[in-house]
Amino acid sequence: MAIRASKLTLVLTLVLIGWSRQAQIETGPKPDIRINLSAQGLPSDFFQADADTKCGNQIIGYRFVVWLDNQSVAVGFNTSLNCRPSPKQKVQGLARLLVFDVQGILKASRDLPYDADGDGVLVTEGEGKAGPGGTLLFRIEEAGESKSGILLLNTNLKDTARVNRFLEQTTFVDHALVFQEGIIFSGPRTYDTFDGSPLVQTRTIKEDWPIGTMDRKFGEHGLAYVLCQQELQPNVYVSTNVVYANAKRRCTMITEAEDQTVWKTPWQEEGTPVIIGLLADGSVVGQVPMKGYKERQLVIWKKDQPAEKLPWIAPQYCGSVESATANMSRYAAFATEDCESGTDRWLFFDRKSPAPIVNRAFPRNGRAALSPDGLRYATFESGELRIYSLPILQ
Repeated sequence: MAIRASKLTLVLTLVLIGWSRQAQIETGPKPDIRINLSAQGLPSDFFQADADTKCGNQIIGYRFVVWLDNQSVAVGFNTSLNCRPSPKQKVQGLARLLVFDVQGILKASRDLPYDADGDGVLVTEGEGKAGPGGTLLFRIEEAGESKSGILLLNTNLKDTARVNRFLEQTTFVDHALVFQEGIIFSGPRTYDTFDGSPLVQTRTIKEDWPIGTMDRKFGEHGLAYVLCQQELQPNVYVSTNVVYANAKRRCTMITEAEDQTVWKTPWQEEGTPVIIGLLADGSVVGQVPMKGYKERQLVIWKKDQPAEKLPWIAPQYCGSVESATANMSRYAAFATEDCESGTDRWLFFDRKSPAPIVNRAFPRNGRAALSPDGLRYATFESGELRIYSLPILQ
């Protein structure tokens, strides 16, 4: 019996090893275009393992890749130092922005000076992302004499707008800008939405968030938020803005349209849903807890319909939607095994396929983005800009 048990254990071990290896098989196309960015001033040590983390909370740096439209992709990186050369010598920031077409031809370039040194105050990483009207949003972090704000640039990297306000969030579909007026800790808050290029203000609303609001997202024509109660005593659920560790929660996702009509989706299980964004048809993309797993399932909530479960990363990974088409037909996630450390992977999904159409190991200090039409993706990794074509599924 001991021999048979030992053989059975060996067989099970081999099966598990085989499954693990199968799960790690690289899928996806080879790059159509590879551009070595050293000729464009990318520092030789930019992609060293700790280049973006060694002094990342003291010195602001930029690393991003952003599609401006289906034919233009922007790459941004700081050519300035990531750390002070000496304790008393401050770093003056300089970001280099480059725009290429899908054939890899350089269409525009620009250098932007910025305040990089936090001077002992914690800073966040510099951010570049898609802005409204096909613009590049270059986010200005507060450091030195600079104040928080955003700069919008067109495909030629010319300024189209600058707003010296703290950005609350961008919307999911058109990447409209949402700003909160002032710093309000309680009571009604005023939010201004700006959209288009040239940038114009399209909406102003006041919201007095109910006690227990855990998450909120704005759309171009509505908003959604998650309202929760917490179990502070056995079977006694209380509304509070204080988040208690390990307390059970009962939550409801609430959607409010522009005409102030409201629909609600109660969440029956424990845990807190997370809202990703609102789609053009008023449905809401989010993630809901999965029992027994740290990772959440990706879903779309629709009025008077059950939540639609979308293809998503394996439960042993944690991740979030990092890039998507406006209708959520295709989307991508950066996933980390065991949610904290281990293997890092980049995955691209098509809602027509239960399995990802791209599943590949990816460096943590790399960046990737899906084109607006979902037919290509681009990466900024290992000193290169790479552009890939994605398959069309029937």
